[in-house]
Order: sequence, then structure tokens, then C-alpha cells
Amino acid sequence: MNFKLKTPKSKSSSLILFYVNLPDGKRFVYSTGQKIPVRLWDSHSQIPKRTKSQNDQVIVNIVNFRLEKFKSLYLKLDMELKSVGKRLTKELLKQEFDIHLKGVKRKEVPNNFDSCFDDFYSFKIKEGSWSKSTAKRYQMINRLLKEFEKYHRPIEMNLLDDKWIGDFKDFCENIKFHQVNTVGRNIGLIKTFLNYCLKQGYIDNNNFKDVVVGREVTEQLALSKHDILLIEGLDLHDNKRLERVRDVFLLGCYTGMRYSDFKRIKASNISDGLIRIREVKDKKKFLQIPITERVRIILDKYEMNIPVISEQKFRDYLKEVFKLAGFTQNRIKSTKIGKNVVEKEVPMYELMGTHTARRSFITHMLNSGVPAKAIMKITGHRSINNFQLYYKPTNEVLSEFMEKAWK
Repeated sequence: MNFKLKTPKSKSSSLILFYVNLPDGKRFVYSTGQKIPVRLWDSHSQIPKRTKSQNDQVIVNIVNFRLEKFKSLYLKLDMELKSVGKRLTKELLKQEFDIHLKGVKRKEVPNNFDSCFDDFYSFKIKEGSWSKSTAKRYQMINRLLKEFEKYHRPIEMNLLDDKWIGDFKDFCENIKFHQVNTVGRNIGLIKTFLNYCLKQGYIDNNNFKDVVVGREVTEQLALSKHDILLIEGLDLHDNKRLERVRDVFLLGCYTGMRYSDFKRIKASNISDGLIRIREVKDKKKFLQIPITERVRIILDKYEMNIPVISEQKFRDYLKEVFKLAGFTQNRIKSTKIGKNVVEKEVPMYELMGTHTARRSFITHMLNSGVPAKAIMKITGHRSINNFQLYYKPTNEVLSEFMEKAWK
């Protein structure tokens, strides 16, 4: 806990800043609103100088009185929290300093989980940073937490810490039998909510930040060029429903776009041989994808307006397409629930989804020798690590690479 000048090299006066290093390693800096002539400041001790000048000593005394208030308030808050096993945070310090030293009215803080969650949800919707799918996920999380309340105990905002998250994780794994990635995703969503609560002063315990979100890389399929051409050549003239689903899926295979993006393509998105469209997942990204001959054929077939259905129906119908195409060989589907691994045989068509198209595009492009940076320019990836998760070379492809390397 100390003070420093904001502009120590000033030739006149400088604002004084209060600062303290907190137990979590962060530094809290706060303007005292008090100025002092630089000549009256001891830069070594970081306090006003004693002076023989009566006029200067009056200034020093006034400054010291003001700074003492900051010290006393900090020590009082620190002692009060330590007495109940808690620690100061930047957010809490700013809130209390604003109230006690600037006369800011104390914000009416929601005192129950429902009020806090409703406030968080409303803020995010108004902010416009969520996609529809993200909003639905938080609605789902709210329902899941209601179930957890009935199983465990009513949620108390001041008890939402790392131990509470541990109890929630145990409930998800052993009562709901959620997979590792589902549990990890849900805990990540809850941590986002708790970060908002911490920032708003609804909670002051930030132990939840120490919780590690578990993830595992699952085995996911990518189609070979031969597989894609097989689907392309499938005769579906007698089934327009599946024909439309097949064509939209192929559009994903030939462009690398997400389903949420390529299903929105209209004539207005097409110009100069490019599909130009803003991403749904990250609205800051604007995709520009070259239109190849295969893409042009599909766009012309539907007069530049892609037939749209819900993603769930699209996945269900897509499985029908692959079943008709003969993708019926059994595969092992492995899932991890807690520490247990569950394996079962499923036909290959059951493993097909909307993201299979994006994985297949990236895998085929890389296998064809296209530089990763060029592909990322098309797909909109910024992180090479996230991009590489989409690459799913088959054992046959790996064998070809090895044979070619050692010839």
C-alpha cells in the first residue's frame, strides 16, 4: 500500500495515485483526486515532505489528511474481509472507494441467484454479443442449475466458489452422466457468468477463477475426396428433401464454411466471383470465399438462395443421406464420462454432422498441399491451434505421406 505521483516530472503540481498489490497478484490503482506541488513530494518515501515554510506546511498537512483516509479505508476493508475468510479484489476495492471517498451511491445488489442471472442474461442480450445458439446455451445452463438446486441445495451467491463448482461437476458426471466436453463447456459458461457477477459486485469471492475447465479431443470424421464425390453423385431426384440437404452439405465441403454461415447465403452475398458474408459466431469477421465451379453449380441450382431448415433437422436428414450412400460400416464411438470411458459400435452414418463438411474441406485442402495460411484466410481461423484441430488425416493418407517421404 503506497502513493505515487501521476506526473513526477511535472514542473508544477501532480495528481497523487493510491496503489496496492493484492494477494491475487494484481495491482489496484486509484486516483486520490488530490494534487500536490512536485517540489513538496518525497519521491523516495512516496509521501509529502516536511517543510519549514508555513504556507507549504499547510498544503502538506491537508494532503496528508486526505491520504490518511485512503490508508484507513483500505486497512478497514482488508481486516473485515480477512475476519470472514475472504480477500480483497480490484472490483470490490473500486466499489467501496467510490462509495466512501467519492460519495457514489451504493448500487442495489441482487441478493439471489435468479435476480443475478436475469441481470446477466438481459445485459448480454442488450449488448448484442451473443448469437442465438449462445443464448440458448445459457437458457439450458439455467435449467440445469435449477435441477442442481433440487439435488444439492438452494444456490447462495456468496457460496459460488471453486468448491461449489466441484459439487456441480460431480452432479453432472454422476447424476446427469454428461460427457467430459459437455461438463467442461458448461463450467466455462458458468465461469463467464461468475466473472460478470464479480465485476458487478454481486460476489466478492474469485476462487472460481482457479477451476480448470477439462476438455478432450474426440475422434471426429473427415471425408476423403472420394467420399465427397460419392455423395455428390448419389441419385436423389426422387427425394427432394434429401437432395436439398445433400447439396447444402456439399456447399460446406467446397467452401469450408460453418452451417450457420453457408445456410444464410443470398444473391446479395455474391459478387466478383466471391461469397462475401459476415460470420455468425464472430461478427467481427467478414469472410470472402472464392466461388469454384462446383460451388457455382449449387448456387445456380437454387438461384443463389440456399434452402434453409433447422440445424437439428439438417443433421437428422444428413444421416439419412449417408445411410443411402452406403456409409453403414460400424465404427467405435468412444465417450468419456468423469473418469470412465464408454465405447459402443455405431454405423458410420450416425457420426455425420454439420461440422463434418468444414473438417473435410480443411483436411482435403491440407492433403492437397495448400498452405495452412491460405486455408485459414478462407475459413476465417485466426488461431493455428484451433485450425489444426480440424485436420483429420486417415491412416491411408499418412501411409502415402510416409511412402513418399522415404522413396
